[in-house]
Amino acid sequence: MIITLVLLLITLGFVVWPAFSHRNLKISREAENLRLYEQRKQEIAEANYTDEEREQMLLELDLELVSSDSDSVSGGDVSPKTKILSAFAIFILMVSSVLFLYQDMGAQDEIVATQLLTKMSTAKLTAEEQATLKDSLRKASISKPKNGEWLYLYARMLYADGEYIEGVATFEKILESIPEEATADRSATLVQIAQGKFYIAEQVASPEMLAIIEKALAIDPNNSQALGLAGIMAFELNRLEDAFEYWKSLWFNMSGSPEAGAIEQGIQRIAILLEEQGKAVDLSWMKRAEIKVRVSISDDLKAQLEEGDAVFILAKAISGPVMPLAAVRLMAKDLPLEVSLNDSQGMVPGLALSKFEEVQVIARVAKGGQPMASAGDLQGIISPVIVKDDGTVTLVIDQIVE
Repeated sequence: MIITLVLLLITLGFVVWPAFSHRNLKISREAENLRLYEQRKQEIAEANYTDEEREQMLLELDLELVSSDSDSVSGGDVSPKTKILSAFAIFILMVSSVLFLYQDMGAQDEIVATQLLTKMSTAKLTAEEQATLKDSLRKASISKPKNGEWLYLYARMLYADGEYIEGVATFEKILESIPEEATADRSATLVQIAQGKFYIAEQVASPEMLAIIEKALAIDPNNSQALGLAGIMAFELNRLEDAFEYWKSLWFNMSGSPEAGAIEQGIQRIAILLEEQGKAVDLSWMKRAEIKVRVSISDDLKAQLEEGDAVFILAKAISGPVMPLAAVRLMAKDLPLEVSLNDSQGMVPGLALSKFEEVQVIARVAKGGQPMASAGDLQGIISPVIVKDDGTVTLVIDQIVE
């Protein structure tokens, strides 16, 4: 601290001496700087910062104002008294900055952790860097207990280092701090707890672990990680029908992705085991959902097409969710055209085309460029359409949205 103050006094010397030595200065942008200062100050006040962040940003803004005032001076005499006051203001602000950082003892740990996490995203950390990262995350989680992200990252580092017992205890502590309404966070944390217990038991499943996962699924039924882990544990516990249902739900969540193939193999393996037990298994739902659509526009509306118009082809539920189950964006100038709608074009995880037997198909020329219907758009609708039909649907754009 003494060294820091000495450096500040030296800095003050460099600031104060020019204040006495430069005589021919004049103010050119004082009013503009002040206007920008007040504008930025208002933005900081209205932004969603913590009190500490807001205090630091206002401090930096004050420094910028003092600096810009001195830089914008270009002629005219400024009294020695004014110069001394300006220099003294800089000194006070610099000391305040140092004191602020000393009061915020977790800041250095957060900086180190952020730097190493950034590096880890592009390169492998050395053993020393990994140890430093874990220690910085631990310290940051202690100095900033209200910021659960540091504790979560620390728990993940414990798992990465194979320290599952402490990792589970840390995740259980995190769970206690998560509000009931934060369902996705609670579900994800429960999965981490179950996963840690699974590794502590050397990857031998237990009813207790599966119960934790099922609790996570009760909160968030579309949690893919929970569904995958539940299927593994149910399979290990010889609850084959439960494993089948868990992986079936996971398959719908992942349908159309490369990983879905591995899930299919697991489902087919379970189906064989169930059939060996004399139980009938229906796998017809695994047939890929696909709707082939031939889209054209009526002669009456062709004249309304403009260069750059986009055409959206959507599959939507006849009743239920409003988000499209599959969507494709093409150029209206290419009409007539043919397109296939399938699960890979879904917009919401877990909301797959495969889950529906019938849908409505919409083709819309969006005059405003947005997929949501608006007045003046050109569209055509056909309903119902069988999802897993091998035929081709013909759809004509022949309406104007009012």
